[in-house]
Amino acid sequence: MRKAAFAAIAVLVASGCGKPADPTATASTEAPAAAPSVIPAEMPPGEWVKVTQRLPGTIPTNLSDRLDCLRRPPGGVLLIGHRGGPTRDYPENAIETFARTLKAGTRGMEVDIATSKDGVLYLMHDDTLERTTTGEGPTDSLPWSAIQALKLETYQQATDFHPPTLADTLKWAVANNALLELDKKRSTAFAPIIQAVRDAKAENNVFIITYTDQQAVEVHTTAPELVITATVTSLAQLDDLLKRGVKADHLVAWTGVAAPDPALWKALSDRGVESAFGTLGPRSTSLDGKYWADDDGSEYTDLDQQGLAILVTDLTDKVSRQLAGAIADAGACNF
Repeated sequence: MRKAAFAAIAVLVASGCGKPADPTATASTEAPAAAPSVIPAEMPPGEWVKVTQRLPGTIPTNLSDRLDCLRRPPGGVLLIGHRGGPTRDYPENAIETFARTLKAGTRGMEVDIATSKDGVLYLMHDDTLERTTTGEGPTDSLPWSAIQALKLETYQQATDFHPPTLADTLKWAVANNALLELDKKRSTAFAPIIQAVRDAKAENNVFIITYTDQQAVEVHTTAPELVITATVTSLAQLDDLLKRGVKADHLVAWTGVAAPDPALWKALSDRGVESAFGTLGPRSTSLDGKYWADDDGSEYTDLDQQGLAILVTDLTDKVSRQLAGAIADAGACNF
């Protein structure tokens, strides 16, 4: 999610033991009560508004409609865990971590997709294997048979968990009504990711992250049924994307990590586009670090009240507790 600068800084800032600063060093790992689970209603995609007028309590199943629902009272917040919500004991980009994150109240996970030497799509953030696994070398230097045998590591320890394939991750998301935000890494192309989503019938369980306007147009043209995220910092930029064929109802506007912009969120909402914002990043400079410096997370409540629909954080447990009510509200939209 527009994380390249943050990731680079995090890798370069060494701790006393020569490793990057641990992003979970002060994160709570106690799982809060799970957010209410909502069972999808059986209805044709796009018809939920008509049905709810006749049958109160019916909820949308199509992802585009579910996002539209977030912009209507009572609204709510879709919380997304950066790299799946890792903790001291659970590594990033692992299905076991996603299951723990989901149980703790966060329904969305941002995940990173690399490609093995023999073309298997699997989850890995870095360009090399050293930081998060027991392996070494570039992420595309080994065949899948070797990568799947590696153990994933947290900043504290090696775990018994292994890198998962994208196919298995998508299967898990569909089975658990979870949302995945898919971040393509350097070794990977969009086309095989899109095909994997279609093969898994996971169209209503994913966003695809794009980093440039041209990528946004190309991905939307290739897969118009999928929701994409694209950086939108002004209505003029949104208008340009729309003129180039991107549809508002399949677009999430990524509005950065620097400072909240409620006026832009309101203007985008009025145009039928949901806004996403991130508090993630290196603990010393991120809003996650700033907001929790006084052990008071009221700033996250402010983001909700200011109209933010989607929030990406490194501290899923703390933030899910702070926003429990808003997350429950989003349950009415099948999140």
